[in-house]
Amino acid sequence: MNERDPMRVGIITIAVLGLIGAAVLVLSVTSFGTAKYTAVIEHTAGLRKGEDVQVHGVNLGKITGIELEDDHVLVSFVLDKDIDLGDQTTATVKVATLLGTHYLEVDPNGSGALANGQIPIDRTSVPYNLQDVIEEGTDALEELDPDILAKALTAVAGTLGASQEEIGPALEGVARLSEVISKRSDQVGDLLVSTRNVTDQLSESSEDIVGLMKQANLVVSEITTRKETIHTLLVETRDLSEALTAIVTSTNGKVKPALDDLNSALESLNRQDKQLTNLLEVMAPSLRYIANATGSGPFVPLYLKPPAIPADDSTCGLRGAC
Repeated sequence: MNERDPMRVGIITIAVLGLIGAAVLVLSVTSFGTAKYTAVIEHTAGLRKGEDVQVHGVNLGKITGIELEDDHVLVSFVLDKDIDLGDQTTATVKVATLLGTHYLEVDPNGSGALANGQIPIDRTSVPYNLQDVIEEGTDALEELDPDILAKALTAVAGTLGASQEEIGPALEGVARLSEVISKRSDQVGDLLVSTRNVTDQLSESSEDIVGLMKQANLVVSEITTRKETIHTLLVETRDLSEALTAIVTSTNGKVKPALDDLNSALESLNRQDKQLTNLLEVMAPSLRYIANATGSGPFVPLYLKPPAIPADDSTCGLRGAC
């Protein structure tokens, strides 16, 4: 069995280790599914490498580097590729907790793409630091009257001392609320994303909503017009009713006698109708016998055209039954 050359084995081992190290280095600096961006800010404001990058309250990236460049700071970060940063995108350094952690809030705005993948300093902002607050508040403090300020602080201290039993539970409630919000940060983030989706949907449907509102205005206008028309019809109907009432009232004395005379005439005609009916019933058989006796003789010709002599069916009709 041939012995292996130690020199060759060592060279191969070193080469393999070098390739593995290079692969680890590439994997450590390569971000899959993310895009690299930079932001120019006035100062770090406590921001550190490895802290989160948020979009609308959701963690979607990390700070990868912070470098001093002339009189400003260049912050490098990676962000999910699904997030499109427009040409008016802004960035703000914000305080995450009271323990001093921070995060970079990125707000995508504008159209197109972010020029050179960098947010310029005029679209970035950082929170106040203690030095800024001291410098800006010194002049204001110098203008205050120390005696009045002392009395005010004494009054505040007295008020707080008298209400310390109420302040303690209030602070405990605020602490519990902060704890709940901290534990449910993921749910709050999902809620904010859903809210943004609803806002985008409403923005996309704004034209349809405006058109619907215009149609609603037309419907309301038509209903108003119809209401006025119906009101006019009711007013005219009321006027007609009042006019008819006035006519009936004014002619009541004249119409009643006329109706009475008409009823009397109808009663007289009914009585005469009965008499004529009885007369025809009596005359019909006599005239029929005379016609039968003399209709074919040469002596007493009788020429009568119907219906001078009622037929049998007419007689039945007059009697009401056959």
